[in-house]
Amino acid sequence: MKDRNYKIITVLAMILAVTGLSIAYAAYTSTLRISGNVTARASEKSWNVKFDDLDYGKIGSASITQAPTISATQISGFNVNFYAPGDAIEYTWNVSNLGIIDAELTAKSMGTLACAPAASSMATQEEANEFCENLVFNITYADGSEIKIGDKISKAQGGTYSSDRMKLSVTWDKDSTIELNGDILVNVSESTFVYTQG
Repeated sequence: MKDRNYKIITVLAMILAVTGLSIAYAAYTSTLRISGNVTARASEKSWNVKFDDLDYGKIGSASITQAPTISATQISGFNVNFYAPGDAIEYTWNVSNLGIIDAELTAKSMGTLACAPAASSMATQEEANEFCENLVFNITYADGSEIKIGDKISKAQGGTYSSDRMKLSVTWDKDSTIELNGDILVNVSESTFVYTQG
């Protein structure tokens, strides 16, 4: 019996010792926590690639009957009359990056010219097609260089923003000998430029 009591006391002593060690260990435990929030804000400060600073010039006897309208993402509505070979119109504008992220041209689609006899015109579709062949349509950088996929516009820094100057031109070939029997309407279809985070 004495031996049994001794074993019980020994087991109890071990349990107390282990419990004491756990308490001592717990006394030296620290829990460190980190938490917070991140908000993605849609603002012009982060992404702001847009059209601005539209200007134009005409050559020869061309006349502007309606100036284009410009918004941040669209230039449209111009209307010009050509009267003789050599007439031309040029529109220049900036594609500006006012945001804090670099922009890269990732897709582009160049418009085309389509010609048709104007309403109540004596001109034929054949003449309209021939006239279209005497027109040159281009959208380039203002210096005449090609706009290419992968071209970048740097982010704004220190209050200064970057921009690329572009130019649209429509020119009636000065060596053209076509004679028109009536008015021809020329439609300049939409060109698009897609910029993404670069």
